Amino acid sequence: MNRIRAARQALGWTQAELAGRAHISPRTIHAIEKGQACRQATKRKILTALGVPWELRADYFPRPVRVPVRATTAAAISESA
Repeated sequence: MNRIRAARQALGWTQAELAGRAHISPRTIHAIEKGQACRQATKRKILTALGVPWELRADYFPRPVRVPVRATTAAAISESA
């Protein structure tokens, strides 16, 4: 389960309640709980609202995995430019 969702549910809050406390949109909370990336400022607002220290952000927001660009794709991109 998503750590943000788990923390929110542990507090008994809806997505709308967390969004209101974090001063962001409920749509953003929904997207983050679905695994979409967000900006650092948004992460800070959410963690602050949940009472989670910033130092634990990696536990709640895993780092994105970099996918290497295949050589054929890179060549196609450079040819079209």
